[in-house]
Amino acid sequence: MDTTSTTPLVSALCVVYNQAPYLRQCLDGLVAQETSFPYEIIIHDDASTDGSQDIIREYADRYPDRIRTILQEKNQFSQKKEIWATFLIPEARGKYITFCEGDDWWCDPQKLQRQADFMEANPDVSICYHQFREYDQLKQDYLPHDNPAPKEGLYVKELLWGGYLHTTTLMIRVNAEAERLRRDVGWVVSMDLVTLHLYMDRGRIAGITGYMSVFRRNSGIWTRNAWYPNMMENIIILAKLRSVVQDEWLRKNLDAWRDELRNIIVKVMHEWEGNRNSLAYRLGKNILRPFNWTKRMLKRIR
Repeated sequence: MDTTSTTPLVSALCVVYNQAPYLRQCLDGLVAQETSFPYEIIIHDDASTDGSQDIIREYADRYPDRIRTILQEKNQFSQKKEIWATFLIPEARGKYITFCEGDDWWCDPQKLQRQADFMEANPDVSICYHQFREYDQLKQDYLPHDNPAPKEGLYVKELLWGGYLHTTTLMIRVNAEAERLRRDVGWVVSMDLVTLHLYMDRGRIAGITGYMSVFRRNSGIWTRNAWYPNMMENIIILAKLRSVVQDEWLRKNLDAWRDELRNIIVKVMHEWEGNRNSLAYRLGKNILRPFNWTKRMLKRIR
């Protein structure tokens, strides 16, 4: 179906940066979707240097009716530009938006059809998610545990930390006000936190059963010995979101989560100061960010 002349119901957004070894599997999953409606694929590459752009051009030439590309010559993420909000979402023409990063993939050709059908039948739902599998790139195998069946009434922390959803599972109903607030929040590392809070503030989040995507571990920015810097980044994100969400239940949960993360940080800092032979100190010295930077970041959220 020619989506260049037909308004798509769904826009599938894909971000890529130096993911050539995994990219074909990702793009194959995007183009393999079987739908009764038109959908588009918009791929943003952030100035990759490993041949990723050549692969993207190959697929765009093969599927000109479905794929649009944004190929950067200079890296935008390093300039603190939020890729989804700045480049991809403004280009999306669909009523619904889905996401996939270049090292993950969709494993069910009915994914878009099932999620769009659910969203069309439930206009009060702002986010639809599904189950997913996890693949350990280092071990070259799927992780043995199953992700839980969808459950309503959970807060963002339980949804993310409980393994209920991942970026690849989300379909959102585009909301102009939520996207305006996303721009107000500004540059962040974790798009998931921002998307879930802003859209939960405007509608119900619901899940459907079925393993329809795969998250590849130990290949991306969030899975390379970076748990502590990510935790610090999350605290800053939660503080920003607290200033824009309206729902009181969300606000209370934001405060509680931020305090929980801050207490963990403080505990680690004390371990650093009290025992230079501790694991926390050695991790901080060799992997994590400098101690002075940590203290400055803590001051910003007090």
